Amino acid sequence: MFTSPALGAVGMTDQQANGDGIRCECRVLPLEFVPRALVNRDTRGFIKLVADNETGRILGITAVGKDAGEIAAAGVYILEAGMTVDQVANLWAPYLTMAEGIRIAAQSYSTDVSRLSCCAS
Repeated sequence: MFTSPALGAVGMTDQQANGDGIRCECRVLPLEFVPRALVNRDTRGFIKLVADNETGRILGITAVGKDAGEIAAAGVYILEAGMTVDQVANLWAPYLTMAEGIRIAAQSYSTDVSRLSCCAS
């Protein structure tokens, strides 16, 4: 969606997952933890992951912030592949892209991302 900051989403929201009887676990990553957002000097927004609580499979990704469409586009491939939070957390991601934020958001399920350096994520 063309707003400021931008909005991009793919897959289910937690409300939709719960409505379909899926117990989900969500994480919201403020953009202050995404190196590209820091470089852009625009940390307004977040990346939200919705995952099946039993399997860890990612069901939806929502992003609010600069280049949110880039994040949603990367999310299409993650959802199509049926990837889990653990798989995405351990993927290689191009450094200094907004899409890298998806991997950092996945890492937040098992790691305190505030303790990661910008280069270690």
